[in-house]
Amino acid sequence: MVSVAFSEKYFDSLLKLTPNEQSQANKAVMLFQQDPQHGGLHYEKLTAYKDGKLRSIRANQDVRIILAAAEKEDLYLMLYVDHHEAAYAWAAKRKVEINPNTGSLQVFTVEERREEAAPAQPAAPTLPGLFDAIRDRQLLQLGVPEEALPLVRRMTIEADLESAHHSEQIPADAYEGLFMLMAGASFEEAYAEVVPAAPEAVDTEDYATALARPESQARFTVADNEQALQEVLNQSIEKWRVFLHPAQRRLAEGKKNGPVRVLGGAGTGKTVVAMHRAKWLAENVANSAQPGEPQGKVLFTTFTRNLAADIRQNLNKICSRQALERIEVLNLDAWVVSFLKKQGYDYGLLLDAQQHKRLWEEAYAEKPATSDLGLAFFQEEWARVIQPQSIQSLDGYKRASRIGRGTRLNRQQRLEIWPVFERFRHLLASNHLKETDDVYRDARELLEANPELRPALCSVIVDEAQDMGSQAFMLLRALVPPGPNDLFIVGDGHQRIYGKNKVVLGQCGIDIRGRSARLKVNYRTTDETRKLAVSILEGVEVDDLDGGQDSQQFYHSLMHGPAPEVRAFDSMEEQAEAILAAIRDHGLAPEACCVIARTHRELGELKAALESRGQPCHQLDGRSAATPDGELNLATMHRVKGLEFDAVFVASANRGLVPLAPVVNSAADAVTRRQRENEERALLYVSLTRARKLAFVFGYGQMSEWF
Repeated sequence: MVSVAFSEKYFDSLLKLTPNEQSQANKAVMLFQQDPQHGGLHYEKLTAYKDGKLRSIRANQDVRIILAAAEKEDLYLMLYVDHHEAAYAWAAKRKVEINPNTGSLQVFTVEERREEAAPAQPAAPTLPGLFDAIRDRQLLQLGVPEEALPLVRRMTIEADLESAHHSEQIPADAYEGLFMLMAGASFEEAYAEVVPAAPEAVDTEDYATALARPESQARFTVADNEQALQEVLNQSIEKWRVFLHPAQRRLAEGKKNGPVRVLGGAGTGKTVVAMHRAKWLAENVANSAQPGEPQGKVLFTTFTRNLAADIRQNLNKICSRQALERIEVLNLDAWVVSFLKKQGYDYGLLLDAQQHKRLWEEAYAEKPATSDLGLAFFQEEWARVIQPQSIQSLDGYKRASRIGRGTRLNRQQRLEIWPVFERFRHLLASNHLKETDDVYRDARELLEANPELRPALCSVIVDEAQDMGSQAFMLLRALVPPGPNDLFIVGDGHQRIYGKNKVVLGQCGIDIRGRSARLKVNYRTTDETRKLAVSILEGVEVDDLDGGQDSQQFYHSLMHGPAPEVRAFDSMEEQAEAILAAIRDHGLAPEACCVIARTHRELGELKAALESRGQPCHQLDGRSAATPDGELNLATMHRVKGLEFDAVFVASANRGLVPLAPVVNSAADAVTRRQRENEERALLYVSLTRARKLAFVFGYGQMSEWF
C-alpha cells in the first residue's frame, strides 16, 4: 500500500465533475492506493512534459487523474482530475517542486519562453516595476520559483500580480508575500508572514518532509492508509475540514502559554481556527493526566444561540466522538443561567422588550424637573457606563469614567439623576429580574467567593468576542485558572453589531501581550465583494479588543468574481422579480442563496412577494433544519452572522431602513448617534461578506444614502 496526498486543486477540479464521475475518480484513487500497477488504472508516465514526475491514471474511459510520483518514497500526489484532453493540457504546463528556500511543496504553471523581437521604433517609457526595490535573492527567499523571476520583474500594476496568481504562474505561498510587499509591507514583514520558520536545510527530493511543513499542509493533505483516505475523500467538499493556512494551523495547534487573541476580517477563518483549536485541545489537553495540567472539558462559547448551534453542528464534522464528549458548546447566557440555577439563583433574565420599556418609563418618573435629559440618555448611560463598571452606589457613579459619552455631566448633575438608576435597579429586584450584565457579575462573584464551584474546564474558547462586554470577559477570566491554554479569543471589531461597549481585555484580567495574531486572507468572499463591504466601514475607527486600533491593512481575498450589483427599483414587486431573475440567470440553486433584510417586518413582506411568484422560502430562525432543495433562504441581518451562501441579496436597502432610522435617530446625542450608525454599517458589512460568489444590493423607492 502506498501513501497518497491530495492537493487543494485536486478537490476543486473533482467538484466540477458529475456525481458519477466523482464516484469513479474516488474509486480509482482507492484502487491506486492498494495497487498502483492495477491494469484497470492504466498508470502512465507523461513523457515530454515540463515535469518528469507527472503521471496519469484512468477514472473511466474519458476522465484522467493527474498525479506526481515520488516513487522512492512510495508517495503519490493527486493534483488534478478532468476529461482527457483538458487534464493533459493542464499537466503539460505544470511543475511540482520543493522550493529550495522555503522547503514548501509548490505546484505552478511554467511560463512559455517569449522571443524578444527587436524594437521597430523607440520603446515607450515603461512604468516602474512593482518590486523594483526588492532584490532577486529576497524574492527567492519569499518562495518565488527561480523560473518565475522574469515574470515578477515585468509586473507593473496590481492586475499583473493578480493575473499571475489566477493562472498559477506564482505559487500561492509566494503570492501572499508579493501581495504584502505590493500593499506596503517591508520585506521583513512579508517574510515573517510567509516563512515564519525557515528550514535550516532543504532536501528538494524529500517529499515527505516537505508535506509535513505547515506551508504545504495549507494546500496538501496526506492519506497514508485506507481509513485516512476514506476520511479525506469524505471531507473534500468542505475543504476547511482538511486544509488550514499556516497562520491558522500555528494558532489552532500546540501549547499556548496564556490567553491568545485572534483578530481578522470577515471570511478569514477565525471560527474555523477556533473549532480546530477546540479539536486539538480535546485531543491533547482535555482530561489530561499530565502532572500540573488542569483537567476537564473545553468550553466553546459565543454570543448567540444561533451561532452556538452552527458551531456544534460543524464540530461534529471534524471531531471524533471521544473528542466531542470533551467539548461543551453553549452561548454564554445559556451557560450562566444553567450554572446559577444549580446554585439556587432566584432571578430570571429580563428578555421581554415591552417589560423592559415599562420598567424604564416608571424609573424615568424619578428624573428631576430641572433636567432636560431624555429617557434614551438614561438607558444609554445605564448600558454604557453603569453596568460595564459594576456601579452600585452614588459614590461609585461620581467616580465613574464616562469617556466616549456625548453628554457631559458634572458631579452635581450625577447626584441629581442617580435616583432614576436606583429606581430602575429596585424595579428589577422587585420583579425578580436581572439584566445580562448583572447575571454575569453575580456568577463571577459567586465563583470568586467559592472556588470549589468553578467548573472542571481546561480551556475556554470565545468566538465573536467583539459582541461581548466587560462583565462577560471578567466572568470568562474567572471560569478557568490562568495558565497554559486557558483562553482562546477570536473576534473582529468591524463586525460589532450588538451595541456593546469596546472592551479592553487587559482591564478584565486577561493579559494577551505577546500572544496576539491577525488573520489577513479572506477565503470566503471575492475581492470585489470584500472591497464594497470594506468601503461601507470607511472612516469608522475600530478597536482591537485591548485598547488599541484594529486595521484591515493587508486584508485581501484570493478569489475574484463580478462586482456586486447595486440596483434600485420602483416597487417591492419589481425587487422580488429581480431577485428571482438573478437566481435564474446565474444558474443558482435557491437553497444556496439568501435574501437578507434589516427588519423582521420587511422580511415578511419579501417572503410574501417571493412566494406569490411561486418561489418557496425558508426563513432562518435558528431552530430549523437544513434548507430543503428548491427553497430560498430568508434572514435578518443579525441572523446571518456566521453563515455563508453562494449568493446573497441585501434586499430593501432603502432610505430609512438601511441604516434603520428609528435606531439611529433615537440616540440621545451626536456621539451615540454615530455609534449606532457604525453598528448599522457593521450589519451591512456582515451581510455582504456572507457571499461566496455573488452579492446583490437591491432597494426600491428611495435607495439608502450609502448607495
